[in-house]
Amino acid sequence: MNDRSSPVLATLVRVAVGATGASRGRLILAGAGSGAGGGPPQVLATHGAGDGWREVDEAGISSYVIATGQPQVLTLKAPVAGSALCVPCPCDDEVIGALELEDERRDGPFSIDDMELAGLLGGIAGVAMARRQPMTVPDPGRLVGDLDRLASADWARYAVIARLVRSVLDA
Repeated sequence: MNDRSSPVLATLVRVAVGATGASRGRLILAGAGSGAGGGPPQVLATHGAGDGWREVDEAGISSYVIATGQPQVLTLKAPVAGSALCVPCPCDDEVIGALELEDERRDGPFSIDDMELAGLLGGIAGVAMARRQPMTVPDPGRLVGDLDRLASADWARYAVIARLVRSVLDA
C-alpha cells in the first residue's frame, strides 16, 4: 500500500481477494486526465502476495479496462503464469480506476461469479476512490433496510457485503 491508501480501499481489496480465491489484488486509480500526458496510473491499495506484479502502464490490463469500461479475464504467461481478472471502478458516469486480481495457482480463468462479485466491489471502490477521504457510515436504519432487501434477493451476495460492512465498521 502507499500513503494514499485508506482502510476502506484496503478492506475492499482484501474482501475481493478472499471472495474470489485470488492470490493478490490491487486498486488502481487512473492517471490524471486519463488521456495522453494525463500522468501514470497509481496503485492505491494492495492485498496478498506482493511479488510478481506487472508494472502498471498504458498497455496493461488495468489501463485497457479503465479506457473501455469493460471487465477482462485473461490467462497470464511468464513471468507470472495463472489468471487475471480486472474490472472497472466507476463513479458517476466515469471509470476512475480498476480492481485487478491475479491468481498464479489457478489452472483456468476466473468464473463469471468472480467477475460479478468483483464488479460489485469495483463499483463500491470507484465511489471510495473518488472521495479518498474518511467515509461516513450511513444511518443504521437505512443500512439495515438495504441489507434486508439484499438478503432476501441474493443470500450469497448478502454474506459478502455483510463481511465487508463488518470489516469497515471494525477498521
